[in-house]
Amino acid sequence: MRRLLTTLFVIISMCTLSSCERDFLSLFHLDGEAPISIKLYGSRYDFDGKKLKSDGGVFSPNNHPEMVIYSEGGFKFDLYRHISGAGDTEATIYFSLESPNADFELNRRYSLATADESYACIEFKERGETETLPSGGTVTDIIIYRYNAVSGHIIFTDREPYGDDYLFSGEFEFVGRTKDGDEIEVRRGRFSDCRICFCYDVGCNGW
Repeated sequence: MRRLLTTLFVIISMCTLSSCERDFLSLFHLDGEAPISIKLYGSRYDFDGKKLKSDGGVFSPNNHPEMVIYSEGGFKFDLYRHISGAGDTEATIYFSLESPNADFELNRRYSLATADESYACIEFKERGETETLPSGGTVTDIIIYRYNAVSGHIIFTDREPYGDDYLFSGEFEFVGRTKDGDEIEVRRGRFSDCRICFCYDVGCNGW
C-alpha cells in the first residue's frame, strides 16, 4: 500500500500538463472538468450576452454523450447538459446530430438546423400555477419553453484518446425558435475535453 501511494504521489507530482492529468484520470476511470459555455441574446427573457456554463457533466454506463460512426458513411452525435448562470438562470442544452451524408471530420462545419431526426435545442423551465389538491397537498405546473434550432452549426476542433473513449472539444452557435415564434440566439458556444463514447455502427452500451 505504501508503495502504491508513493507511486501515485510521483505521478500526480509529475502531471503538470493537462494531457498527463487526463491520462491519470483515465487510468482510474475518473472524469475531469468538461465545461460547456454559451452566451444568450434575445428571447422572452431579454438576454443580452447572458453567460451560462455547465459543470463537468455526468458520464456513466447509462448516461453519457455518444458518437456513432457508420461504416456506410455518416455519423450520429448525442449530448445534453444542464447549464446555469447568475440570477438563478438555468437551462438544458441538447444536441442530437444526424449526419448521414457527411463523414466525421475535425474543423468541418455541420448544420444544427432541425431536420428529420437531427436537432439542437435549449430548454427553460418555469413554475406555473399551484393547485391545491383535495387531500390538502399542492401541485405546481412546470412550463417548458423549448427553442429548436432553425439555423446554426457545430465544429469539432479537437479529439484525443481517453481510455476506450475520446475527449472532444468544439464550438457551436444557433438561432432557436419556439412554436409561438419567440427566438433566442446561442452564441460563442464552447465545449472542452468533453468525454464522449465513440463507437461504430451501433450505440455504446447503456443507450
